[in-house]
Amino acid sequence: MNHLEDCFAGAPQEFLICITVHKAANTGVFTGELYVKISLDKMSKNTKTHANSENPFFNEIDCFSTQYFVFEFHCTLTELLRLTVLFELKKYLLYKKNVTVGELLIDLHSVWSQPSHSYFKKWGRLETPISDEPLGDDVKENIAHLQIDLAIISQHSAVKTGPNQDELGPENINKFIATQNFDDIKSNLLQDVESYTQSNIRYFLRLYKGIFVKKSNYMLQVSFAGFKAKTQVAKNTLTPEWNLEFTFAWVYPSLAQRFLILIFLHEHLQWKCVAEYEISIEEIAFKDTPSLGPTYLHLYDPVNPLNYVGRILMDLQSHMLSEDRPSHVLITKSIDSFSDTRNTTDENFFVEFLPLLGNNIHTSSNSYKFVAKLAEKYSNDLVGALKTPPGKFRTTMHTKCFRQDSPFRSCLFKLRLPDNRSKFVSDFLIIDIINFMRSELDIFRIYQLKYPNELRNQSKCLKFLLHSIMSKLKEGLAKSQFNHDLGEDATSWDKNRQHFLQGYFVKLSRQLRALRQKIKYSYQEHLDATIMDILNEVQRLICEISSLANSLRVQDDWPELLLTLSAGGKVLGTCRLNAKHFLFIQKLQKYQSTNQCWKVKSFVFKAAGCTHSCGNCGCNVGVILGCISIVLDRERREFLSYIAGDWSSDDFMVWQPNVVQTFISCQVYVHQAKVRPGAEHKPLSDGHVTVYFAEQAAETPTAPATLSPIWNAVITFKVLALPGSISWYLQNPPLISIEFCSHDPDLAGSGQTVVSVISGEIETEAGWGDGARCWQRSALTKLQKLKSISPPPLKWVPVARNGIVLAEVLMSAEFTELDGETDVYKSEKLAELKTGIPLDIRPNMLNYVLEVIFVGLRNYTKSTLSSAGKRRAKIMMADLVLSSGLSTSRVRNSINFLVAYASGVVSLPDQQEYWPAMVATDVLVNAFNKESTLGAALVPSSTSFLQKERSTKCVREHEYSDDSYGPSSIITMDYDEEATLEDTEDERADGVNSCWKRIKIALGLNAATFANKLALKYDEYAESSDLHEDKRFTWWTKFYNSVHNDQHDRTHLCKHSLVIYQNELEAQPQFGFLHDWAVPVPLVHGVKFKKHGPPKEDIYATLKLQIKLTPCQCASPPCDAGGGDMLRPLAAVLNPHQQTMLKSVTESVHLTVRVYVVQGLQIRPRDWTSESDCYVKLSLGGKMVSDQAHYVPNQSNPIFGRFFELEATLPADPILELMVYDHDKRKDDMIGATLIDLEDRWHSKHHATVGIPKEYSQAGYNQWHDIYLPSEVLENLCHQVGIQPPYFYGNVIEVDGMLFGDETVIAKSEDLHERLSLTVLRNLEKLPSFGYKLVPEHVETRTLYHDDYPGVEQGKIQMWIELFKASMFIPTHIDITPTPPIGYEVRIVVKNLTNVPFGDRNIFGKLMSDIYVTGWCQDVNKRQTTDIHFRSFAGEAVFNWRMIFTLKYSPNEDMMVIRRKGGLFEEIEIKTPPIIYLQVWDKDFITRDDYLGALELNLSNLPEPYYVHQKCQPFSSKRKRVNLFTRKSVKGWFPLQGCPGPVLTYRLTLWQGKIELHLDICTDTEASNSPAGVGHDPPMALERPSRPESSFNPWTHPFKSLHLIFWPQIRKYVFMGVFMVLVGLGLVIFFANLPNRLMSIPLE
Repeated sequence: MNHLEDCFAGAPQEFLICITVHKAANTGVFTGELYVKISLDKMSKNTKTHANSENPFFNEIDCFSTQYFVFEFHCTLTELLRLTVLFELKKYLLYKKNVTVGELLIDLHSVWSQPSHSYFKKWGRLETPISDEPLGDDVKENIAHLQIDLAIISQHSAVKTGPNQDELGPENINKFIATQNFDDIKSNLLQDVESYTQSNIRYFLRLYKGIFVKKSNYMLQVSFAGFKAKTQVAKNTLTPEWNLEFTFAWVYPSLAQRFLILIFLHEHLQWKCVAEYEISIEEIAFKDTPSLGPTYLHLYDPVNPLNYVGRILMDLQSHMLSEDRPSHVLITKSIDSFSDTRNTTDENFFVEFLPLLGNNIHTSSNSYKFVAKLAEKYSNDLVGALKTPPGKFRTTMHTKCFRQDSPFRSCLFKLRLPDNRSKFVSDFLIIDIINFMRSELDIFRIYQLKYPNELRNQSKCLKFLLHSIMSKLKEGLAKSQFNHDLGEDATSWDKNRQHFLQGYFVKLSRQLRALRQKIKYSYQEHLDATIMDILNEVQRLICEISSLANSLRVQDDWPELLLTLSAGGKVLGTCRLNAKHFLFIQKLQKYQSTNQCWKVKSFVFKAAGCTHSCGNCGCNVGVILGCISIVLDRERREFLSYIAGDWSSDDFMVWQPNVVQTFISCQVYVHQAKVRPGAEHKPLSDGHVTVYFAEQAAETPTAPATLSPIWNAVITFKVLALPGSISWYLQNPPLISIEFCSHDPDLAGSGQTVVSVISGEIETEAGWGDGARCWQRSALTKLQKLKSISPPPLKWVPVARNGIVLAEVLMSAEFTELDGETDVYKSEKLAELKTGIPLDIRPNMLNYVLEVIFVGLRNYTKSTLSSAGKRRAKIMMADLVLSSGLSTSRVRNSINFLVAYASGVVSLPDQQEYWPAMVATDVLVNAFNKESTLGAALVPSSTSFLQKERSTKCVREHEYSDDSYGPSSIITMDYDEEATLEDTEDERADGVNSCWKRIKIALGLNAATFANKLALKYDEYAESSDLHEDKRFTWWTKFYNSVHNDQHDRTHLCKHSLVIYQNELEAQPQFGFLHDWAVPVPLVHGVKFKKHGPPKEDIYATLKLQIKLTPCQCASPPCDAGGGDMLRPLAAVLNPHQQTMLKSVTESVHLTVRVYVVQGLQIRPRDWTSESDCYVKLSLGGKMVSDQAHYVPNQSNPIFGRFFELEATLPADPILELMVYDHDKRKDDMIGATLIDLEDRWHSKHHATVGIPKEYSQAGYNQWHDIYLPSEVLENLCHQVGIQPPYFYGNVIEVDGMLFGDETVIAKSEDLHERLSLTVLRNLEKLPSFGYKLVPEHVETRTLYHDDYPGVEQGKIQMWIELFKASMFIPTHIDITPTPPIGYEVRIVVKNLTNVPFGDRNIFGKLMSDIYVTGWCQDVNKRQTTDIHFRSFAGEAVFNWRMIFTLKYSPNEDMMVIRRKGGLFEEIEIKTPPIIYLQVWDKDFITRDDYLGALELNLSNLPEPYYVHQKCQPFSSKRKRVNLFTRKSVKGWFPLQGCPGPVLTYRLTLWQGKIELHLDICTDTEASNSPAGVGHDPPMALERPSRPESSFNPWTHPFKSLHLIFWPQIRKYVFMGVFMVLVGLGLVIFFANLPNRLMSIPLE
């Protein structure tokens, strides 16, 4: 967060929530239409529907993104980050309520905490809807994910539409899509799956009771991740009780992780939110299950944060669930009142505030009043008299001061709060570690200032510093100070926090040990950079520990201690303090520097109306020196005995110090300042610094009309009497107040700086000098000596007003104890002001030559300022003033100068951090030669202009006078002859070596070592590729080939590409931001301050300058302050090369400007009901070109493909303005605009006029379109820097002593010399004489802005420009007209299926399926279906059925184009991937058909099928891909994607079934010449499949059903029945005839 975001976080501002929905995966929904509903703060928007796909695409407008939504908010940052975005994946139903398939909730706080405040193409897991509505039978449970972009844009931050440039690096600027697979869900999740394991958690939130200041009716409301619950109303009470428990289940960790508790009070017949409290799950979890409490939460009024409302007792616990999909239903139940009083027992505490003295109190009253407040309790009023500091001042002194006389009186009150002091041990240790690390780092920086060139000793001291910090951590860990016994009061949160802190500091020790090893193994030549890196890392660790200390204390925290200062009957200011720092804890007294209980320190009071959230906002109304204590009632006796050595108290609120007062001398060293331009009512400032401390005040002299005043002043307060002993101030050095002001005291800025305190005992050893035996001192001894050094080193102190830093003052201050009899010092004297800071801390001055070319004023917008007279530009640095000649006549908005060059000698400090500001001014010269300053600016980063490799000898010649410029002198720069001779000899030696190397290479005796060896790795692949140039390829082929690269498909290497920058070309650091030729300095005429928000500078023009700072060997100027006289700006002192450069910069040139507008991205709609109808306007040199006739209807991502050619004259027409408008019937609205500086591109050494392509081609879609050939461009560059022209031999080129091989991959038939020259141009940064890159062929993405929404992005536009001299022959422009899509006919023959799952059981219980296949391409309503293969008992089916689909396909975009009616008279164009959907179903005549499997065929990215079904298996990510539009015909087996059956309870996507297809594709012309019929119809009729006899429709063939279906099944039973009947009849007959047979037998 930058300073403006930090300081004005509490001010309302404009925010945009930008959301893009890309696609969903594994939704478990195979039929029906899906869409995404986005809800945010009572607003909702829907994407378009996508039909019949488990993986729906919602990016249908173009391939970048489509479903782009913008939510606008005008609120504070705190209010915004409280909101939650809800993504609901819904299934559209015609006659029922739409079913929610899954939900994704994201807190905006999670988005804001990300780099660039955004997520880019991240996948979020969809959870079960909270409403728990039934999903339906056709919705299967799955692990569904949604891919989105989500960004927050404020007025001070930009949206991230891709990876950071720092993350990518300049060489990989458009490879992020090719190298990072955004479709890989696991590696692109919104949360890091490696560091956290997601699990389902059940939360138990218990709300017990509250204690409030006001008696009324109270009710609580709790919200979290879509859950909302309320308590019952507790009526007319100060201590309401609710005793409720809210229970719900949710996933952890989650992107919705903030509990919000709102406290409502019933007042004036309505409910009013009087307080709110947010709990972050991340802060209370410590990588464990979240828990908090039982604890009190202290509440403050959200409108006035100083008003304490009360506190509530709550408890939050959680435990892990074993269920995979628990019920998301909120359960509310009553619980018993809280009975465990271990953490909530109130104790009596005494809070006491003792103010001793105060200064810089902004009031005209003569009395003050102090009141202390903690929670709901107030102290007594402490009243005293105010007086004005003595002395004479330039302006009326508007501040007061006071000083209490002994005995001192205090503010005291008693309150009851829980005693949790034992839990603060680790908190104080963390603060102690932070203070120790900061102090050690400050001492090391002082060592660097004193010994800047002793890098080896610096490394020793830095290792010692890291060792000291490690020892401090080791001591804390060894004494178990992070793992101490918390007693019976310990909660789960306390234990988890202890374990987390212990692990964190163990890890920190390892990091410090690794830094120490880094120093140990660093090379001498890299030691400086290593030391800087380690210092930055230590500073980062300090910030990390500080944020950890601020965020970790949630439970058992104390309310804020509030000190109020009043005067004249109104509140002047308040001081908000962390109360626990002033608690008296006997076991913590070993942390003397951390525990501030009754320690004298300075308290800064902020104005009562200050709403700034930063620490240094400048709203200070007083600095009070005093002490505070918070003591338990029963421990007051121990407290008094503990401080008995310093204080005695005979009565309450009356204190007497044992040492009444200490006499000190105060020295304040004020060297210089950097002033913000326009901070006052005039561009330049007549500033002075006022210093306040105790009852004293003093001023520096006034530095007239400058933004870089140098005072070199020492303010001495000879005798100051401070209460108490010097030891008080050694522990806590006090603050002195400073003000920077000019003629208007109301515009003064304020700040504070810490005073260095030196006691009389160590004063004699506190000097900077090393003594006579300094050579015997080791580096560590010197380092230890610097801990108490006098005088203290200078440092920059910021001075601010209303949240804005007005100036930075280079200063320091110290207190020195005075020894001797106190009677000598009874009478205090006024401050003494003198010039001359001590030499020990005064910056060491060196001479530099400052050369400036005043290119001119551009974008001069104030006509009233430009018509009054001539102009002159000035550069001021230290006491050197360089001036340009008078201006020429104004040409439109540009002004040049008659004399543009000036140079002079300036003395600057050896330490670059002490360099004064470089100030540029715009001066008006009237007819009487009187000058008045119109505008001014600080030139940024003056150290960047230092020419470290060069040095010059400056010879001062005789002075002479001139009527125009007054006294001046000429600087003649003589280069060292010896150095020149050495360079010549080196060139001769290099020439001999180069010739010998060439001979060896030509004879093949030595292999060449190429400077571009790594770039030749794709050569072998290109030779074996069978892909050649296609005549259908256009520029769009290069464009889309640069974006849509599949990491598994390397066919893109055989097509030309270009570079796509994710932001403006001038924002690329590898090209020096196109400021290498001149630095643009915005001139400020004034600053408009806002009441609640950052100020706005009145920028009226831009001054362009070429600046060089070169170390020189001139004799030091006689003035100790440094600097040189103003020097006459004569061009004669320049060498011929510099004169040519100066002429090219200042002369007028006529240009032809070609503008190529490719497309718009995420254009904000200006219509409420639809997207914008966009078109482009151009403005250059007062001429306007409109493209209204070619507006693109109803698109948020319009494709323009437009070319414009304009004329311009530099420097008259430097700015090209491109505007995007929304076409309406009444009046067209401007959406946004972008400004392009043509002058920067024309003069930049990076060749930004025409981009350098990757390969050279004479014709085709990659045709070279610059005026000069690559070899000519290279020769011109070599001539400019004065090196030998390139030398060719064989297939090698040598330039500047380096060899290069040919990098051409595709166009190898072109001229070898041109190919080699282009290779060198693309690797120019590798040449020693150049070292910079040339701008490649590119497309830049520019952000659009609107004046009504300052700083808020309105969309982006992709484009590029080309610049040519109008007097020369210009090649034909590139045709970027979008290629119309080509009509194709896709013929798919469904041959066979196997391993298809069964869908039914027949009446005999046998598994079977009646299989058919349906398919569609663009519209699901135009689906085609095969015939039915009845009764498949083996999971096999035969069809040989042809489906024919027609489509429009754009090969350049690799997208299918669908045209639909978008309204009554307009047609919209939708672009989707060319996908054909096939689904396999089981036909049922009574119930619904059963879904069996599906297949999605992306015709341009088709996995190569298998030739036999035995090898057919799910496609892996490494499977070879084919393009059907190129291959024309593909056949083979494809695996079907099925869905889990009801038996499977876990979420899984199954691959089951295989289908054999034959795919053919042909153009419309080929289809009309060779038509084919659908199904088995002619022409080209297919043979009907040979199916089993049992495969027929039983309803249309009943007799055949009996014969072929029933008879085979019942035949054996019929035969068995007949057999049994016959056997039965036989038995019946046999037994029936048996008696007769027996009777017929004769008896013997």
